Amino acid sequence: MPIRKNLPEQQRQLQNQLQYILKLTCFGVVAWKRTADPNETFTTSFRGLFVATVWEDTQRKYLRLVSSKEQSHLLATSADSDLVNVLYSEVRRRAFNVHKAITDIILSRS
Repeated sequence: MPIRKNLPEQQRQLQNQLQYILKLTCFGVVAWKRTADPNETFTTSFRGLFVATVWEDTQRKYLRLVSSKEQSHLLATSADSDLVNVLYSEVRRRAFNVHKAITDIILSRS
């Protein structure tokens, strides 16, 4: 999803950060794990510098990025950017290893 030039600077920065996290997720650079939270909550660590958490409730999806010093760096919701929805979906698929499960089903039918 290309970034539009007419967005305010803060919105552009948010989009850039979300795209970066999404790329790292899609390329398998970071491994997301489901937490014990009863909501579908997933977490990962970026080289020990930041911890990212994504979750959903009945209204929207969320991304929180916290530094290793427990300082909140970013909180974005699906109301802020559609990329939060895309990221949540990709994280969920990877945490549940959906791609492998589908491949196993296809190969078992061959």
